[in-house]
Amino acid sequence: MKHKKLVITLSAVLSVTVLLAIFITIWFWGDEYKDFDDFRKEIQIEGLADGACPQGITNVKAEIKDGTQTKYALQNFFFISAYFKNKPSRIYVTGEKDGFIGYVTMKNTDGSDYTGHCGGIASNGAFLWISSDDTVFVAKTASSSGYKSIAEEIIKKAADDSGEKSVAFSYSFAANCNASFLYYYDADDGATSSPSSSDKLYLGEFYRKGNYETAKKHRLTTPGGDYNTAFAYEYSINTSSSSSNNTGLSCISSSYLSEDSGDVPKIQKIISITAEVQGFARTSDGKLVLSQSYGLKNSTLSVYDWSKIDTGTYTTSICKTYFELNDEYFEYSGVKTASGAPATTNNTDKAILRVYFADSQTHIKDYSIPCMSEGICVSNDRVYVLFESGAKKYRTFVRQILENVYSFIPNKNN
Repeated sequence: MKHKKLVITLSAVLSVTVLLAIFITIWFWGDEYKDFDDFRKEIQIEGLADGACPQGITNVKAEIKDGTQTKYALQNFFFISAYFKNKPSRIYVTGEKDGFIGYVTMKNTDGSDYTGHCGGIASNGAFLWISSDDTVFVAKTASSSGYKSIAEEIIKKAADDSGEKSVAFSYSFAANCNASFLYYYDADDGATSSPSSSDKLYLGEFYRKGNYETAKKHRLTTPGGDYNTAFAYEYSINTSSSSSNNTGLSCISSSYLSEDSGDVPKIQKIISITAEVQGFARTSDGKLVLSQSYGLKNSTLSVYDWSKIDTGTYTTSICKTYFELNDEYFEYSGVKTASGAPATTNNTDKAILRVYFADSQTHIKDYSIPCMSEGICVSNDRVYVLFESGAKKYRTFVRQILENVYSFIPNKNN
């Protein structure tokens, strides 16, 4: 009898072991990621061994000189933002030609260490923007500092192990959402070093039912019949080099602001987007790419036709929907008319905007790729994708541990 019970017990244990082995085999090796085959491996993601959790990526074209000598030739410098469990957040700097340069930490306006999530990062060279929770932090180089731009300051400080390796924020403003990502659209793709009025900054939020909810007003049924659950905002760039240019963005006229509201960047457009968006990027050939991921499931890179989104050519009558931001935009920003009443559609700096939809009618293609895609950026129409799967806190469970940034050209052979 005892022998029979032992056999039954051993058989049960063996069955469970076999099932577990089958599950593990399927989990780690069962997905071929065919869409990922033509992606190109790019720069290494630094700091993973130290506990970095990479979040956002941006690229700046620059040439760095040391006096009259060229220290780093003209190239793309990639800035990757990362947070830590018990350390200040960092920006890792890697040159497209010169490889890893180093890193800097970030400091708040009061001089304390910045330890935020830093989910989004963007820069046009003159300004650096970092998004975290409901705030956008801004850094720029003071005219008396000796650096020509914030990008140069970050690169030089990252390379100098003997000097101060931190960059301080000089300003911050309300994001009007739980800001998850940032993207700087360079209209000439780095052909000139000066910011242009055609350049844009995009700021957006992440939605997931149950734990990352967005405002109910941000959840809209689209012209294509889809249900979008998040917003991205478009801002215009302020090209002024004046010291009073605190945000790097076009702002609402002070005559519509309360006395203590400070500089308030003016939202130009709203783009309605889908759930679980970690990164947002526009290409110069008219594509919008959204990086979508959550947890251990496959990531999705969704590609849309920006020209259809931006102009509404597929259905002009309903593509552009007016959306009134009064309840939140006014609350966070203190916006008012000269008389103190809420702004109306007749005001130059109005808070009633049009919504543009990324939905099934503007959709081109989806790419299914390994889990935990994060921020994305663009250079020469190649989209560079950052992953978080190499972080220490996740690498035990993920199917593929990715320790590099990868790139692809949307809707083309790579």
